[in-house]
Amino acid sequence: SNSHCGKTMLYFTLVSGVLLFLLGFIVGMGVLPVVIDDMIKKALIVSPDGPCFSESDGGMCPGSVQSHYYLWNITNPHEYLEGSQAPELQEVGPFVYNSYEKVYNASFSTNKTMVNYDYTYFWDYSAQDSCEACQDLDSMTIYTVNSAYLTALNQAGGSETSLIMAFLPQVFGGLYDGLKYVVSAVAPNATTEEEIDQLVFAQWANCSVLSNSASTLPAYQENDPYVPEVGAWVNANLDNATFSSGVSAQVAAKLFGRQTAVDASDPFPDPLSFIGAAMMLPEAAFSMMSGLPTEQVAMLKGYFYYVINTYGKMVLTAVVGPPLGDASTGVVIKRTAKELLEGWQDPLMAAFMPGLNISYNLGFHTDLIDAIDDQMASGTLDFSHPYVFNKEAMTGQYKPSEIGELIAFEDLREIQHGNGTSRVHGRSMEPATGFRFYNFREEYNFTMFHEGIQRPITFLRDEKTSTVRKIDALHFKLDPNDMVSCATNATQCVYADSIDGAWNISTVYMTESSGTFPQWSGEGGDPAQGPHLTFNPEHRREWGVDIEPRMGVALKITMPFQYNYFVAPTDVLHQTIWKPNGTSAPDGAWIPNFYYDLQSEISAKDAIKLREGLFILKVITLTLLCGLPLGGIIMVVFSTYKLFFSLDTIEKEKLLKEKLQTRASTVKVNRESMKMAKHDLEKGIKKDPLNRHQYSFTQMTKIPKSSLH
Repeated sequence: SNSHCGKTMLYFTLVSGVLLFLLGFIVGMGVLPVVIDDMIKKALIVSPDGPCFSESDGGMCPGSVQSHYYLWNITNPHEYLEGSQAPELQEVGPFVYNSYEKVYNASFSTNKTMVNYDYTYFWDYSAQDSCEACQDLDSMTIYTVNSAYLTALNQAGGSETSLIMAFLPQVFGGLYDGLKYVVSAVAPNATTEEEIDQLVFAQWANCSVLSNSASTLPAYQENDPYVPEVGAWVNANLDNATFSSGVSAQVAAKLFGRQTAVDASDPFPDPLSFIGAAMMLPEAAFSMMSGLPTEQVAMLKGYFYYVINTYGKMVLTAVVGPPLGDASTGVVIKRTAKELLEGWQDPLMAAFMPGLNISYNLGFHTDLIDAIDDQMASGTLDFSHPYVFNKEAMTGQYKPSEIGELIAFEDLREIQHGNGTSRVHGRSMEPATGFRFYNFREEYNFTMFHEGIQRPITFLRDEKTSTVRKIDALHFKLDPNDMVSCATNATQCVYADSIDGAWNISTVYMTESSGTFPQWSGEGGDPAQGPHLTFNPEHRREWGVDIEPRMGVALKITMPFQYNYFVAPTDVLHQTIWKPNGTSAPDGAWIPNFYYDLQSEISAKDAIKLREGLFILKVITLTLLCGLPLGGIIMVVFSTYKLFFSLDTIEKEKLLKEKLQTRASTVKVNRESMKMAKHDLEKGIKKDPLNRHQYSFTQMTKIPKSSLH
C-alpha cells in the first residue's frame, strides 16, 4: 500500500513538473511581457491624470531641470566700440538655475489622443551650485552685445536712420505741443480746441499765425529739442522769399495725430506709416497713393530727412543714453549679471513694448507663481508673451510610439524658414509631454523638435552604450547632417543655414543670429578676423540623450546652446565699431553673447527607485523564465529518477522480478499437478505424492496409516 502511494505521488510530481516547465515559458515569454508592457505604456502615456496635468499637481510638473549659464564678457568694450581692437571675450560662469515647468489651459481631445496646452517656466537661482565668483550677481558687471537693440534695429529696417523714423511721431508730438503753446498765447480767449488745432496747422505749414517761425521765440527755444515748422524749413532751404509750403491742414493733422476721423480707404492712416512711406517709396508712387503733388512729396521728404538727421538723432541719442552707461542701451551694453540673467528693461524696447523685461533665462521667478496663475486664469497673459508657449501634441493613447509627437507649436502647424516652410514634427522636449521613449530597445534614431531653433533635429544611436547613475542606457547623439549648411550641401539643406556648423535662427529672434555649440567663433583663430575667446575647454559638451530602453526613461539630456549675433557698424550712433580687416571680409563679425548648458539628469533618489524597479522586474522575469522551468525540470528529473533509475527502485524491481518468477514457477507446477490429477481421476488412479505407492481407491475399504510414511 505504501509503495503504491509513493508511486502515485511520484507520477503526480512528474506531471506537475512538466506543467510547471511549460507554465514558466508561457507566462515568462507570453503573458508577463504583455502585462509589463501595458504597465509601462500606461505610465508613459500623456493623460489628464498624469504628471503635469492632474488636479493634484495643479499644472506643476514634478522635478526640475538644471541649466548652467555662461556669459561672454567683453573685456575691452571701449576699444571695441572705437574700432581699435577686436573684442576680447571672457567666459564667466556657471550661473546655475533650477527651472520648473507649469502647464495651463490643458485641453484633451474627446478620445484623449491629443492635448493642447500653454506652459511657462519658473526658475530660482542655485548659488551653491554656481561658480565661486557668482554668489553676488548684483555686484558682477558684464559688458555684452545687446540683442534687444539689434532686434529693434532689425525690425526698423536694419539702420538707425530707420529706427529714428519710428520716433518721428514722438518728435512731431513734441512739435505740436510747442506750437500749441505759442499760438495759444496769441489766440483770442474764446478760441476753441478745434480752432487752436487749425492755428497750429497753419503755423506749421506756412508760419501764417506768427508771420515768422516760432523758433525765433525764446519761449519756444526752451523746448529741447525743438523742431522748426515745415514753412520755416522751406524758407531756410528752398525759397527764402516765402514761408509757404502748400501742405494742407489734413496732412498736418495726420502727422500730428490729430485726425478727428480716419478714412478706412486711406493707405497711410497714422503718422508712422505716412512718414515711412514718404521716405521709402519713389516720389511718384507715394504721390499716386497719397494724392499729394509730386513736388510736395519731394519737399516733405527733404523736411523729414532734416528732422531725422537733427532732432530725430537727438531723440534717439537721448533714448539710447551715454555709451556703456549703467542704464544705457546700444549695440554693446553694461549690465549686472543679475539683470542679464533675470531681466532688465531696455530703454529702446521699452519705447515700443512698455513693461517687457529682457532676460536670458526665459520664464519667471518662482516668487511670481501666484501672480502668473491669476494672469493666466484671467486671460491677461497668454502665449503671445515671449515667455509663455503653446503646444499641441499626441498623447500616445492609441499609438504609444507617438507619445509627445508635436502637431503644432505656438499655434503653428508649419514653420517658415529660408527655403519655404516645413511641417512641425518631432518629439516634444519639455517635461509635460516630452522625454518619453516607449519600447526603445530596437530604435536607432528619433527626431526631436527643438524650441530654441524651432525646427526638428535628429539623434542617432551610438554604437557604445552608456551608464548613468549605475543604470545602463542607450546613447543617442546629434546627427551631423543637422548641422550642414546650404552652402556646403544643398541637397541635404532644409533650412537656409548660410553659416557652416551653425543654425540660422534669425527668423526666430528677429535679428541676424545663429545658434551653435559653445565656444564657436565664426571667423576662426586669426585675431584680425574674429574675436578672441577665453574659455574652459572642460565646459564643452556634445549634444546627447541617454535613454533607459526598458522603461522608456530619459536618464540624461545634454544640449549646450550658444547664442551669437552678427554685429556691424551702424549708420548713426555706432559707425566706428570694430569689424574684421581685409577687403574680402564681411562688414561685421559674429560675437558670442551667452550660452546655456542644459543638463537634465535623473536625480539620485529617482535613480534608486528606477534601479529597484528594474531589479524587481528582472527578478520576476528570471523567476518565470528560469525559476519555474528549472523547478519543473527538477521535479521531472527527481520523479523520473525515483520511478525508474534509483538503486532502491532497481533492487525492488529485482526482488519483484524474482518473486514474479517464483510465483510463475509455482503456478506452473500447480498447473502441471492439476493436469496430472485430472488425468489420474480420469483413470481412477491416485498416485502417491512421494511416488512410492500406488493405490486403487476402488478396491480399498480403508486407507493404511503407513501410506503417509
